[in-house]
Order: sequence, then C-alpha cells, then structure tokens
Amino acid sequence: MRRHRVDFLVKTKETDEYGEKKDVWIPFKEKVWASKEPIIGKEFYTALTTDQKVDAKFSTGLIHGVTGEMRLQHGSQIYEIIGEPLNIKDRNMEFLFYCRLVE
Repeated sequence: MRRHRVDFLVKTKETDEYGEKKDVWIPFKEKVWASKEPIIGKEFYTALTTDQKVDAKFSTGLIHGVTGEMRLQHGSQIYEIIGEPLNIKDRNMEFLFYCRLVE
C-alpha cells in the first residue's frame, strides 16, 4: 500500500559567492506516493553478500525520467538509489527502488 510521500532529487552544480562549484540536490518530482518496506529475509541476506548496503526498498507508480543517479527523500531521511529503477513485471505500472541511507 502506498501511504508514504517521497521526493526524488537530482544533482546539479551551483556556484557559491566565491565562485566555487558545489553539488546541490534539488527536487525532480515531489510528493510521490510510495510504499516503503524494510529489507528482510532472503533479500536481507543477499544484500549482505554484496558490496552495496541496502537499507530499504520503495515502490511507486511509473515515473518517467527517474534514474539511479538520483536520490529519494522520505521525511528528513535521504536515500541513495542503488542501480536503476526496476520495472516490475515489465508492465510499466510500478517501479521498485533499492536504497541506501545517506549518512
């Protein structure tokens, strides 16, 4: 059940007052309905065997333009999207995102 609101963030470069370029994350899509599930069972043990730590998975409806280069924000927590979004059953109706909490 999609009962959480998430924002997708994209990285851009901005110049500060000293002329230095810095990375800034700005909203790409806001207030998207999503479900958030912990990684448990078989998925948890599979995640432990890879070098990519996975903290949660989110699923949403189809969103055009979202890539694995983006981040996902849920409340005050920011997650890095690991890999590309998975198109569930190739039906173009639901995306699955495996995510790692940004510290």
